[in-house]
Amino acid sequence: MFVQRFIQIFGGAFILFMVAGGGFAHREAVDENTTRTTILTMYPKLPPAPQGPAYCSLFDYGDRGVVLPCNFKPPFIGWLQGGKY
Repeated sequence: MFVQRFIQIFGGAFILFMVAGGGFAHREAVDENTTRTTILTMYPKLPPAPQGPAYCSLFDYGDRGVVLPCNFKPPFIGWLQGGKY
Protein backbone atom coordinates (compact mmCIF):
# COMPACT_ATOMS: atom_id res chain seq x y z
CA MET A 1 0.00 0.00 0.00
CA PHE A 2 2.83 2.43 0.89
CA VAL A 3 4.74 1.67 -2.32
CA GLN A 4 1.64 2.24 -4.44
CA ARG A 5 0.95 5.60 -2.75
CA PHE A 6 4.61 6.62 -3.15
CA ILE A 7 4.50 5.82 -6.88
CA GLN A 8 1.25 7.79 -7.27
CA ILE A 9 2.66 10.86 -5.52
CA PHE A 10 6.04 10.74 -7.29
CA GLY A 11 4.45 10.05 -10.69
CA GLY A 12 1.87 12.81 -10.23
CA ALA A 13 4.53 15.34 -9.24
CA PHE A 14 6.65 14.35 -12.25
CA ILE A 15 3.69 14.73 -14.62
CA LEU A 16 2.80 18.16 -13.19
CA PHE A 17 6.45 19.24 -13.48
CA MET A 18 6.57 18.23 -17.14
CA VAL A 19 3.19 19.81 -18.03
CA ALA A 20 4.33 23.04 -16.34
CA GLY A 21 7.19 23.16 -18.85
CA GLY A 22 9.89 21.59 -16.72
CA GLY A 23 12.65 19.57 -18.27
CA PHE A 24 16.13 18.20 -18.03
CA ALA A 25 19.25 19.85 -19.44
CA HIS A 26 22.62 18.53 -20.57
CA ARG A 27 25.52 20.90 -21.17
CA GLU A 28 28.69 20.16 -23.08
CA ALA A 29 31.65 22.39 -23.83
CA VAL A 30 32.15 22.77 -27.57
CA ASP A 31 35.30 24.87 -27.24
CA GLU A 32 36.75 27.32 -24.72
CA ASN A 33 34.00 29.95 -24.90
CA THR A 34 31.00 27.96 -26.18
CA THR A 35 28.62 25.62 -24.39
CA ARG A 36 25.95 23.55 -26.14
CA THR A 37 22.84 23.03 -24.00
CA THR A 38 20.32 20.32 -24.88
CA ILE A 39 16.95 20.52 -23.10
CA LEU A 40 14.53 17.59 -22.98
CA THR A 41 10.92 18.64 -22.29
CA MET A 42 7.43 17.42 -23.03
CA TYR A 43 7.27 20.15 -25.71
CA PRO A 44 9.94 19.12 -28.26
CA LYS A 45 8.77 21.33 -31.15
CA LEU A 46 9.01 24.71 -29.39
CA PRO A 47 11.18 27.34 -31.04
CA PRO A 48 14.29 28.34 -29.08
CA ALA A 49 14.43 31.64 -27.21
CA PRO A 50 13.75 34.49 -27.96
CA GLN A 51 10.85 33.23 -30.13
CA GLY A 52 10.10 30.44 -27.67
CA PRO A 53 10.36 30.18 -23.90
CA ALA A 54 13.70 30.71 -22.19
CA TYR A 55 14.72 28.12 -19.60
CA CYS A 56 16.43 28.75 -16.26
CA SER A 57 18.13 26.14 -14.11
CA LEU A 58 16.55 25.01 -10.87
CA PHE A 59 19.64 23.03 -9.94
CA ASP A 60 22.65 21.52 -11.65
CA TYR A 61 24.72 18.46 -10.97
CA GLY A 62 27.87 18.43 -13.07
CA ASP A 63 26.88 18.81 -16.71
CA ARG A 64 23.20 17.92 -16.10
CA GLY A 65 20.38 19.87 -14.53
CA VAL A 66 16.68 20.48 -14.03
CA VAL A 67 15.12 23.49 -15.78
CA LEU A 68 11.85 25.47 -15.82
CA PRO A 69 10.69 28.34 -18.04
CA CYS A 70 12.16 31.57 -16.65
CA ASN A 71 8.76 33.28 -16.56
CA PHE A 72 7.14 30.22 -14.88
CA LYS A 73 4.49 30.22 -17.63
CA PRO A 74 3.76 26.74 -19.02
CA PRO A 75 4.40 26.54 -22.79
CA PHE A 76 0.88 25.33 -23.57
CA ILE A 77 -0.42 28.74 -22.46
CA GLY A 78 1.79 30.34 -25.11
CA TRP A 79 0.32 27.95 -27.67
CA LEU A 80 -3.21 28.96 -26.62
CA GLN A 81 -2.23 32.64 -27.05
CA GLY A 82 -1.09 32.07 -30.64
CA GLY A 83 2.60 31.46 -30.01
CA LYS A 84 3.24 34.27 -27.50
CA TYR A 85 5.71 32.66 -25.15
